[in-house]
Amino acid sequence: MRRVALFSDVHGNLPALEAVLADIDAASIEERYCLGDLVGYGPWPAEVVERIRSLGIPTVQGNYDEGIGNRRGQCGCYYPTDQARSDGAASYAFTDAHIGDADAAWLARLPSQIRFEEDGVRVLLVHGSPRQVNEYLLQDRKDRQLARLAAEADADVVCVGHVHVPYHRSMPAAGGTAGTVHYVSSGSVGKPKDGDPRACWVELVMGSRNEVAGVASGDAAAGPAGAAETWAAAVAHRVVYDVAAVSAAVLAAELPGTLAEALIRA
Repeated sequence: MRRVALFSDVHGNLPALEAVLADIDAASIEERYCLGDLVGYGPWPAEVVERIRSLGIPTVQGNYDEGIGNRRGQCGCYYPTDQARSDGAASYAFTDAHIGDADAAWLARLPSQIRFEEDGVRVLLVHGSPRQVNEYLLQDRKDRQLARLAAEADADVVCVGHVHVPYHRSMPAAGGTAGTVHYVSSGSVGKPKDGDPRACWVELVMGSRNEVAGVASGDAAAGPAGAAETWAAAVAHRVVYDVAAVSAAVLAAELPGTLAEALIRA
């Protein structure tokens, strides 16, 4: 059985990252991947980059990482309101000022995807979607759309960040091909958007049906992936950290108060 820890969207929240890393260690999972967006919104962008770099955790490039890394002046983010747009501008300016050239160059070099296989099952790790770094694969996407996207990307299991909400969905492969396609969202370490302010990471489990059922009991989304007899399931883990202290640190850094409030109400 293969157990993989996935996390993403740290967004400059160092205490949340440390809590997640400790929780992954406590779960005895050595294989870890970050699905991007290390920086933005939080008061510790450089410290988060340094922590991930020092640990050598394989990381895909998020849209915020790409924007800061290439000094684009914007992060490619979607802002639904004027307030969100104003917060985003303040966040970008703060992050850009607190990321040195060496860290920016490292962010700019991050890969857009990471791939691996488990008994013939093809796993793809991206930030937004297989085709675009800032595309939101929300849970309202139709099964046939996701299955077609996975087929175009030559993947049986697609793991994404960017949504800030953890989920696991499965559907029949596209075009009548035998097998099941899985989509796994890793939630968010430092900026959840599902009403739960705790930090989040997701455990991807791959192995025989009995092995997977033993770890992900009752996970109705578990099923055969690809042509192999390998099953896949995902388990979301929530981790307590001092959200109030981080919210206060956001204010102390003179970032917008709405960003501090968002951490508490998630």
